[in-house]
Amino acid sequence: MQTFRHAGRAWPLAVLLLGFGGCFNPFAPRLASTAGRYKPPPEPNSAEGVIRLFEWCYNRRDISRYKELFSADYRFYFALGDSAGNLFRDIPVDRETEVRMARNMFVGGGAEPPANSVVLNLDGTITPQNDSRAGKNPKWHQEIVTGVYLSIRTEGNAWDIQGNARFFVVRGDSALIPAELGFKRDSTRWYIDQWNDETLGSTGGGGTAARPGGPALAGARTLAVPVTITSAGRAAPSPAPQGRAADRLRVTTPPRELTWGRLKAVYWK
Repeated sequence: MQTFRHAGRAWPLAVLLLGFGGCFNPFAPRLASTAGRYKPPPEPNSAEGVIRLFEWCYNRRDISRYKELFSADYRFYFALGDSAGNLFRDIPVDRETEVRMARNMFVGGGAEPPANSVVLNLDGTITPQNDSRAGKNPKWHQEIVTGVYLSIRTEGNAWDIQGNARFFVVRGDSALIPAELGFKRDSTRWYIDQWNDETLGSTGGGGTAARPGGPALAGARTLAVPVTITSAGRAAPSPAPQGRAADRLRVTTPPRELTWGRLKAVYWK
């Protein structure tokens, strides 16, 4: 009789656990170990938000979200004096060209092998300003200048880029939206309509997007170091990849410092 009394007390608990079985299994600790790790992409619902999404797309090599960042009339302008711009005197870097370059870098398809590692850090604090271009109403148009640190590693090459980037962004109810996206005019979404490269001879905007560890060390092999921005707005290197992941990131030459415009020329075709 005592056995049945214990069983009777346990029965309601068993029913309760079975009732939650479709939602949660308390005896499966593996579920809890992975909870909270996924961080969704930033929302492009502000001038800062669209630039943070730009940063996110580079670090995750996400071409599907990247192509949603730019207005139909987007243009990239090379740094003054950057010889890479000579290749594009008669061919503007418009949205189509921008997306193709990024696709070649992120996933491949061009003459240069795609990146095995991409690390992009922008300033820890981004402050939009009124658009300095003539005739632009600050209600719909904003301007952002940020320091950048970009590290690209492929199977055989390494490139480091450091300096400034100047972005001009437009609110969705004033933007020329690419028809292929199927997006409607929306005041809660922002787009990049112009990007000026300022990485030629520049040292960074706010200093918070600096290269981790200082100048590159000379040597036969270089490994890209993932970097995150701390709450204090400073670049902090994460642990370096180990094993096969590290082997895939090795390159045969020390990193070369380029302008962002020169990098685009590398992945143009």
